Amino acid sequence: MKVIVIFESTRGRTKAMAQAICEGVKAKGKECELVDAKEFNGIEGACALAVGSSTRMKRTLPKVKQILAEMSELNGIPTAAFGSFGWSGEAPDEIAKGLVGKGGKMIGEPLKVKDYPNEEQLAACSKLGEDLADACG
Repeated sequence: MKVIVIFESTRGRTKAMAQAICEGVKAKGKECELVDAKEFNGIEGACALAVGSSTRMKRTLPKVKQILAEMSELNGIPTAAFGSFGWSGEAPDEIAKGLVGKGGKMIGEPLKVKDYPNEEQLAACSKLGEDLADACG
């Protein structure tokens, strides 16, 4: 059983968030699989799932949008949404809606960061990873 963290990042900001989430998961002694959206091949073996995307033109990036559309039912597994933005931050909310629509159980509110995450925001990402690890049981 592992936590899978899927991300699509344009400038490395959302990727930094994803990495910090995985660090939090590992700090709790759980396995974390960090997956760039363009290399996504399923959520087999996931006990929890986090999905993140940068916001571009008020939308989720295309690969994450496709993953959410094609994802199978989540059957109540713990999920989280995250992402960075420059002007507006709609992507994490869209992701959360998609995860809930697939039967995911949200752990907290969508995590949004304007520009590059600072130390405090990366700590919040790490805490989200810990919460996902705890939710795995």
